[in-house]
Amino acid sequence: MIPKDVFGRTGHKSSRVIFGGYALSQATQNEGDRVLEILLKYGINHIDTAPMYGNSEKCIGAWMDKHRSDFFVATKSRHRTYREAWEDLQHSLDLLRVDYVDLWQLHGLTNPAGWETAIGPGGALEAFIEAREKGLVRFLGVTGHSDATPIIHKKSLEHFNFDSVMLPYSYCQMQNSRYERDFNGLIEFCHTRNVAIQTIKSIARRPWVDRPKNYNTYFYEPLETQDAIDLSVYWALGLPGSFVITAGDIQLLPRILEAANRYETCPSDAEMDALIEKYDVRPIFTPAPRDKRGKGPQTWGGRTSRAIDELIRDGFFRHSGRRTLAQVLEALEMTGLPVTGRENNVTGSLAGRVRKGILKKSKVDNQWVYWQE
Repeated sequence: MIPKDVFGRTGHKSSRVIFGGYALSQATQNEGDRVLEILLKYGINHIDTAPMYGNSEKCIGAWMDKHRSDFFVATKSRHRTYREAWEDLQHSLDLLRVDYVDLWQLHGLTNPAGWETAIGPGGALEAFIEAREKGLVRFLGVTGHSDATPIIHKKSLEHFNFDSVMLPYSYCQMQNSRYERDFNGLIEFCHTRNVAIQTIKSIARRPWVDRPKNYNTYFYEPLETQDAIDLSVYWALGLPGSFVITAGDIQLLPRILEAANRYETCPSDAEMDALIEKYDVRPIFTPAPRDKRGKGPQTWGGRTSRAIDELIRDGFFRHSGRRTLAQVLEALEMTGLPVTGRENNVTGSLAGRVRKGILKKSKVDNQWVYWQE
């Protein structure tokens, strides 16, 4: 049986491996029922799902008549407004066939514009708080799937006392020194507040690119051999007090659970380096190709240019109060960009978009503000 640990401040003793419900996104009910047998065999008592996971909530709902007391059930909402999030929860409760869920999570909250909407007046967070007050959910969390996730999760926790976080964690991911620094800072913060830590992407091998997608693991190719999965799961479980979410494929589930069942110690860096070399493990959050000017995507300027363009596309500058330079700098920091001492560079990037007519600029209270009609 896979060991259990207390899931943050919830008091629930969760299995240290949590079933990732995305594995049921394309499953039939018969396939889902076979998954249930595997989960019970290994003592998995915590399920994570979401409305976006296809058939997942429906398959899990069929288990609940007999097994509701066996599982801590978590779902999510990717919507950012109160009304849409509330509708998500009602639909999830119906599909899961439960009166309440144990954990409701803001799904993929890593976009600065989406963050402001969700956290602000009329945002999804208001629905989350109301649902908890009404007993429809017991605990609240936040999830993310990008390099910028640790920074934004910390900002979310500073704004609201969430009970859990979820984010990528693998040996390869932690070779990114900036991510490692931000991740460790978040973990320390979580420990001070007794926030539960859930990790994902533990067996990610590399982006699919143009290879055949023969596993249901969304945008990354997974490690598939038992030896590679063993080392990767062992390494992820080496983070004290954390919980590993299984990958999104039914074929891989028994291998992941068997690895967790045998876990004793965390592998050495030498063992993990050898794994990376043997299986050509690469970061799954790959940079964009170079542009026509040859501007490298990994340079600060290239990353900043893309980040500002994303803010524009996401409607960050469509705001009645308009955006000051300080607000733009804060949004860029939320994407993982270091901006201290680079204020003039950011101002130059914004000015370039003003010249092209993409943004407008005006003076308010003796400072420049930027906006989009």
